[in-house]
Amino acid sequence: MGFPLRNLCAFASLRESFDFLCKESIFIGLLVSLLFALTGSTFAGAWTLPKKRLWLKSAIFYQAADSRFCTEQDALSPAFREAGCTAAGHRAPFDPFIGGESEALAIFTEARYGVVDGLEVGAQIPFYSLRFTNLADPQRQRRNSIGDVRFFAKLRLVQQPVVASLTLAAKSPTGKFTVDAEAVNVSEGQWDFEMFGEVSRSLWPLRGYASLGAGYRWRTDNPNFDQTVADEFVLQAEAGYEIFSRVTLKSSVDWLRGRRPQLTFNRAPLLEQRELLTVAPALLVAPYAALQFETSIRLPLRGQDFPAAPQFMAAVFYQFPIVR
Repeated sequence: MGFPLRNLCAFASLRESFDFLCKESIFIGLLVSLLFALTGSTFAGAWTLPKKRLWLKSAIFYQAADSRFCTEQDALSPAFREAGCTAAGHRAPFDPFIGGESEALAIFTEARYGVVDGLEVGAQIPFYSLRFTNLADPQRQRRNSIGDVRFFAKLRLVQQPVVASLTLAAKSPTGKFTVDAEAVNVSEGQWDFEMFGEVSRSLWPLRGYASLGAGYRWRTDNPNFDQTVADEFVLQAEAGYEIFSRVTLKSSVDWLRGRRPQLTFNRAPLLEQRELLTVAPALLVAPYAALQFETSIRLPLRGQDFPAAPQFMAAVFYQFPIVR
């Protein structure tokens, strides 16, 4: 940019005038956080892979947004209130003065393996291509990088009369995003730990299933940011039905709510709590028993501090036995 953004953000007396510049560092991180938070459940319900079976997935996500769900802090600003943010959760421009447009493209590659019946392990590697522009910097370059790698283990706890499982996951700080005054990524670069429990049931003789899940994500501090990366609660409800042979419709409702972040140096709470409620209908087609294609759209219903735009996804799955 043509002016010293880092210095502008340092002046407390100018904070209200230049707060939108400092917040640009958060917007790119929110895009990554949204994609990461909503891709944790990838194998339908609480079921686990059979022993010695390998399951592979590649998925692409896309989102373009020119508004976001505002926060309590935004609602205190007269400029944001004039732009439509009279309370937390309202949709408003990224900034009331210079607007903003975000664009996120992400590719997730994932592998799962059934170690024994009832236990699977896996890893997920993301690639991000992100861009955020506004009137102050309409030509900002796109950022491309591998993100943090996620490792997990899923254990089946109960098989009858319902299937129940527990997933333990960790996200390691392996991402290579450039951290600077313009794009401090608040979702990459720190360890996260997650516990997620699911209960599922087949609706046989109907060709469908239903699942409920709840989880908690512990997020460690990012040394490159001046506030904590707050822990998050996650709730999920999902149901699917095979409408034709090898064609399934499913839909999920996901709710994510973060704790209030705090300033790192004195642990003072902030008014920028994150929340997102979405519904995601999807269509799955399985031309072969081991091959499956999925397409879906994730629609945001309400939230705080997240882009207020739909997210589009397409994925391919393939599984096969590992013979030794």
